[in-house]
Amino acid sequence: MPLHRIVFYSSNETKLTSSSMRDFVRDVLDNCARLEAISGLTGALLFNERFFLQVMEGDKVAISEQMWKISQDERHSLMVILAAGAIPRRAFLTWTVGYAGRSPELDKLYLSYGPAPKFDPTRMTAASAVDLVQDFIKAEHGQMVKHAEPMALHPD
Repeated sequence: MPLHRIVFYSSNETKLTSSSMRDFVRDVLDNCARLEAISGLTGALLFNERFFLQVMEGDKVAISEQMWKISQDERHSLMVILAAGAIPRRAFLTWTVGYAGRSPELDKLYLSYGPAPKFDPTRMTAASAVDLVQDFIKAEHGQMVKHAEPMALHPD
């Protein structure tokens, strides 16, 4: 099965407090783990109070179906697709969700991928968005990076 990836961002319409943010991250990871088990999709989601930035990998039909669902989700508005296409292998073997907050260390990371020391996917290319997500996950900034338990090995 050929692998595909989509990279997109949207405006975050949720109003999260610190306690509701923990619940939000847990719920998103639970949904992603189920999605992975059912459809084989993997990826990562970074978010803050203004934006969601998501990378999704797997079968193109499964990605399309999930994109339709996300487009109907009231938490998202103004969705912009940065890139979609075939990939040779997965960059994300499971699901990861991270809160893109502010700190001197994070601001330095954001400056590596954009013109300002803040999380702003509107000023990023698809490649820089994927690189930011990967670097963010590697650094595990704060307690707001959570990984789903792998549901299955992906031979692709």
